[in-house]
Amino acid sequence: MRKVSLKALALATALGAGLTLSACGDDESDTPDTTTSTTTTSSQAQTAPTAADLQTVLARAVDPNVPTDQKLDTVMGGQEAPELFDALTKASVDSGATFEVKEPVLPSALPGIYTASVNLIMPDREPQLISGVEFVQQDGKYKLDRKWACDLVTNVVPDQVPPMCNQAL
Repeated sequence: MRKVSLKALALATALGAGLTLSACGDDESDTPDTTTSTTTTSSQAQTAPTAADLQTVLARAVDPNVPTDQKLDTVMGGQEAPELFDALTKASVDSGATFEVKEPVLPSALPGIYTASVNLIMPDREPQLISGVEFVQQDGKYKLDRKWACDLVTNVVPDQVPPMCNQAL
């Protein structure tokens, strides 16, 4: 997924540069001036989530007081891998780790994908900043990307990584 995102970002940058340069063209033209209007869809107009919005998602995914079946919508593909939530919760409880989503939350070049940095805070250690954690908007909800959920488990308790994290996503 990372290669696709970088290619999409490069494409978007190239397109943006091309559009910017074409806007600098000669104003003296034989063609009449025309105006165009664009309609913004509700998904385009929707604002990016805040760090607090994403913090709520992440906190619920690791909360030992929330039943697994109520966590399934916090991670992409969570319905297919409920064991991931057991690993996330166990990792958080066993290590005493907490997660703190930091501002800014940035939109990806792909619609509905946002990235943020997350502080991994463990007792008696300096916070570890994990950059580029992806959250995906689906069905009106923000969800932690499954790859990043696996990465969080791997960073906290590498000996408790569930088998599904070793499978190709």
